[in-house]
Amino acid sequence: MDQAILVGIDIEQGQINIKSNLDELEQLALAVNIQTKDKVVQKAKTISPRFFIGSGKVEELKQIIDVLDIDVVIFDDTLSSSQLSNLEKALDVQVIDRSFLILSIFAERAQTKQAILEVSLAQKLYMLPRLSGIGKTLSRQGGGSYNAKGPGETKLELDRRKILREISLIKQQLLKIEKEQLIATKRRRDNDIPVVALVGYTNAGKSSLMNGLTSYLNQIQEPVFEKDMLFATLDTKARRIQQENKPPFILIDTVGFISKLPHELIRSFQTTLSDVLHADLLLHVVDATNQYEHEMAVTKNVLKEIGADTIERILVMTKKDLTIKPLTIFEDYLYISNKTKENYHELISAIYGHIYKNHRISHLLIPFTDGQLFNYLKEHATVLDTKYLDEGILVSVILSPEQIQKYQLYAKK
Repeated sequence: MDQAILVGIDIEQGQINIKSNLDELEQLALAVNIQTKDKVVQKAKTISPRFFIGSGKVEELKQIIDVLDIDVVIFDDTLSSSQLSNLEKALDVQVIDRSFLILSIFAERAQTKQAILEVSLAQKLYMLPRLSGIGKTLSRQGGGSYNAKGPGETKLELDRRKILREISLIKQQLLKIEKEQLIATKRRRDNDIPVVALVGYTNAGKSSLMNGLTSYLNQIQEPVFEKDMLFATLDTKARRIQQENKPPFILIDTVGFISKLPHELIRSFQTTLSDVLHADLLLHVVDATNQYEHEMAVTKNVLKEIGADTIERILVMTKKDLTIKPLTIFEDYLYISNKTKENYHELISAIYGHIYKNHRISHLLIPFTDGQLFNYLKEHATVLDTKYLDEGILVSVILSPEQIQKYQLYAKK
C-alpha cells in the first residue's frame, strides 16, 4: 500500500471546511489503496501560481517525505500543468490532485459500457491540458490501482492529436447511447409513467432507499448494489415502483456527488445525468449523521450546474435510527430510516402527492371494441370505478392533464 501526504490550502477568506475536506480526501485515497501518513495545511492569502502552496511549505513537505518514506503527495484542489511539473521536480515523488483521485476511483468502479466511456472521456479531458506537466504520474507503472487504471496509463496520452481523436470517438459513442436513452424516455412518457430520481452526496443512502422502497412495497426485484463506500453506484439503475391500488412510477438511482467534483466528470456524465434532467421529481437524499449542510449545498450546486435545479424536489434525511440531536434545516424535509423503514409510508405518500398532484378524476366511456384501452388504464392509471353499460365500459379513473387531452374522445358527456 502506497504512503501519502495530503495537502490542503486554507485561504484567509475562510475555507472553514479544510479539515473535513482532508478527511474526505483520506477516504478517497483509501479507496484506491493509498494510506495517509500525514496531513499538511497551508494558510495563505493567495494561491502560488508556481507551486500552489508557498515555497516554504514545499521545503517542509520535502523533509516529511524523507522522514516518512512517502510515495505520493495528494493535493485537495485541482493543480495546473505547471504546478504539477514544478511540484514533482521539487519533491521528487509522484504528485496528484483530488480530481485525478476521483477519476481513478470512477475508473475502478465503472462496469457498464456507458460508464466506462464516460470515465474515459473525463480522464482524457483532464489529461489534455496537463500533458506537459505530469511526469512521474505518466512514467510510473505498477503500484496502486490509481496508477493501474488512472489517467496517463498509456503512451497514447502523450500524443495530443491522438487524444483529441479519442475524445471525438468517445463523444460519438456516447451520443449514440444518449439517443437510445431518449427513445426509452419517450417510451416511458408515452406510457404515462412518471420518473422519480434519487440524487445526493455519494454514500448518502440512495441505493439503500431504492432497495428499501421495493421491499417495503413487497415488490420482488433484483436489489441494486449498496455498500458503505464512496461511489458504489456509477451506473443508473431503474426500478418500477407501485403502491397497492395506485399507478406505478419509475425510481432511478443515480451517481453520487462529492465536494469539488471534477468539471470533466460533470461534462462527461451528461448522458447519465440526463436521467435526472428528465425526471418529474427528485428525491434529494442526505445522510443526517454527516455534515449534512455541506453535502446538501454540494448537491444543490451540481443540480444547478446541470440545469436540474428547477425540478420539484423532496428533501429526504436518512439514518433517523442513528441520530439523536435535532436537525437544523430551514426547509421542509422527511426524516426516515432505511434500516427500520420509519416514515416510509409518509415518503411514499409525499411522492404520489407530488407526481400526481395535477391529476383529475375523469369519466370515460370505452366501447367494447377498445378493450385494449381499458386494460391499459387498469395497468397504468388508478381506476376508481367500473360499470358495464350497453354501449361500453364506463370508467372513473384518475388521469394526468396529458391523458385527459389524449382520451377526450372517450369523455362521458
